Amino acid sequence: MSVSLWKRYVALLVVGAVLGGTGVLLVYGREMEQMLVLNQSLKLLTEKLREENEALRQSQRVSRKQQDVVIEEIRVVVLDPKPHPTIEVQVVRRLEKDLASLKGKKVEQVAGVHEVLHEMLRRREYVVDDEGTMAEVRVKTVAISRDLFLFVTVEMKREGT
Repeated sequence: MSVSLWKRYVALLVVGAVLGGTGVLLVYGREMEQMLVLNQSLKLLTEKLREENEALRQSQRVSRKQQDVVIEEIRVVVLDPKPHPTIEVQVVRRLEKDLASLKGKKVEQVAGVHEVLHEMLRRREYVVDDEGTMAEVRVKTVAISRDLFLFVTVEMKREGT
């Protein structure tokens, strides 16, 4: 009887292990299935967000191309030989004042009429002191971007010469 009792305990142990293993597999199987479904939904959501991100980037590129670049500042650079610093400052201020109407204009508009800009500033003369001293300004180079750069030379003359 001791042998059959022994077999019975071993059989109960095996049945318990099989039932326990089956229970564990069922519980973890459900969790694994839920994780797989969640993983699949996250993959779909990630793909959707990537597509939206790419669409936003594309629309941003298009809006950058359509954005108008305007002239924000006018800078005058006096080339060598430079006049006296006070005369240089006066000439620069007057040129910037004369060209102030170009601020806020589209760069393409100003670039389209750069010949007119050169002609307008060709041999521009300013009276710089009470003695009748004239400063003749000649445009050498114009660089048109967000900042309009004018590279000019200044020649001093006495009025009447």
